[in-house]
Amino acid sequence: MIDHMLLADLDAPRKQRHTVVRIYRRLINEHAVDDASYQVVRDYVAKRKPEIRVEAGRGPAQVFIEQSHLAGAEAEVDFGETAVRLRGELVKYRLPCLRLSTRTC
Repeated sequence: MIDHMLLADLDAPRKQRHTVVRIYRRLINEHAVDDASYQVVRDYVAKRKPEIRVEAGRGPAQVFIEQSHLAGAEAEVDFGETAVRLRGELVKYRLPCLRLSTRTC
């Protein structure tokens, strides 16, 4: 029953998808399930929701992009801020940070 609700949610607008509370209430009210605790339903939904997305071909988005550079061919530069006590006075300095590519193709 829960899997069916989660599968139907794949095509529903974001604001109309089932929350765990709504799923739990529907199990009690519509399907007369009275032997499952909220914690059991919550754990099951947390486990099955990503699995159902993958099974339906809507798996998690690829968020890591592999980069490959010749060693030393490219670099990244950023600036950071640090505080230094100079002659008893706290002074803020901006320091550059340079990182060379170290991965070989």
